[in-house]
Amino acid sequence: MLLQLFQEFITQKKLINTSDKLLLAISGGVDSMTLLHLCLKARYDFSVAHVNFKLRGADADADEFLVINTCKAHQIECFSTQVETQDYANQHKLSIQMAARELRYNYFNTLIKQHHFTKLVTAHHANDNIETFFINLLRSSGIQGLTGIPLQNENIIRPLLFATKQQIETYVQTHQIKFNTDSSNLKDDYLRNYLRHHVIPTINKANTNANTQILNSIQHLNDDASLLQELHQKTFETLLKEHAHGISINKTKLLGYTNAAHLLFWQLKNYGFNHSQVQDMLDNEDSGRIFYSNTHQILQNRDELILSAIANNEPTAAIIIESIQQNIETPVSLKIQLLDLNSVNYKSAQFNEIYVDAAKIQFPLTLRKWQTGDQMQPLGMKHQKKISDILIDNKVDNLTKANTYVLCNASNEIIWLINQRVSENFKIEANSKNVLHISLN
Repeated sequence: MLLQLFQEFITQKKLINTSDKLLLAISGGVDSMTLLHLCLKARYDFSVAHVNFKLRGADADADEFLVINTCKAHQIECFSTQVETQDYANQHKLSIQMAARELRYNYFNTLIKQHHFTKLVTAHHANDNIETFFINLLRSSGIQGLTGIPLQNENIIRPLLFATKQQIETYVQTHQIKFNTDSSNLKDDYLRNYLRHHVIPTINKANTNANTQILNSIQHLNDDASLLQELHQKTFETLLKEHAHGISINKTKLLGYTNAAHLLFWQLKNYGFNHSQVQDMLDNEDSGRIFYSNTHQILQNRDELILSAIANNEPTAAIIIESIQQNIETPVSLKIQLLDLNSVNYKSAQFNEIYVDAAKIQFPLTLRKWQTGDQMQPLGMKHQKKISDILIDNKVDNLTKANTYVLCNASNEIIWLINQRVSENFKIEANSKNVLHISLN
């Protein structure tokens, strides 16, 4: 019966295609050994991966032995590794649970890349989903946290989410499937175990249909979250515009919404920002302040918030331009042309191009990011001015400043502060004959 429900659920939810090459995460416990047996009966194309965390001595070794030998008996490809979880936790200052999770998924991801698996399959089931619901409820999670365990998350699928623990145990007994019991699951050391052993059974005593009703509520919350996500996205798109280094969010317009903090957090949580940071962004009025997550940054730039990925900290190497050439691609895409003065209207130059006297230009040129202390004599001025001051005067935001380039003569004198100012020292004069037209592609 469970096998039929398993296959029907997979078909209905479109979890597995005939072309999929699956990697099963098998611990040796009752749930994962059931998953292995079901996939074997359903004749899916799969291999098995097991991690021995070396936390439970002989019991952990017994789990590894069971998984490897079960796979041998059924001629299933099996990958197994042993990891020093306690050392890893100490080194990275993580809890044992978080350390084990990182080690497990690092290993799985390595196998997926090396052997071209299309999906990772885990044995989470309906009771796990209920426990996760209560854990997130106690952590003050919003609606997204109360939607439980996702059926599919990128390449991870959970085809047993429909099945209850009782269904799994019945299937194991019927088919006499060998499994090991993790003794740590019998203790109340972790919140999940306490909920499993005490809270949820108490709720079921008061309402014998509680599990079914909770699972129905989780499904309703999933439906609501999907609708809310769509509405949030449509609303948020009205606040966005493209920026040279990412996305600009109209803060003034955002603050017009009564739920501005919630609306902003719903979007920025995917980039690693938390509730506290989002509230600070809305309360902060200091232009130039930057907020960081592990992967992204938000710049407060007057009435806008600029979201961008954190750039590589390594400095970009300078590009040497030996002679007049076409299509310089990196780090800034430039085009250089030698033209007759009489053939151009240099006075109509746009911000993304310059015309300079070719006779004053000495190759090789250098294209690099501006540096502290850089100076130039802007066109029309009689003295040198710091690049930093020019950028401040032009109200250039910090992200653009960090990615602003200069084009220098052979003597390292700045010809062009790109997109900003051209130098007085290279201007076209009455006796000029040829000009260099330098433009951004």
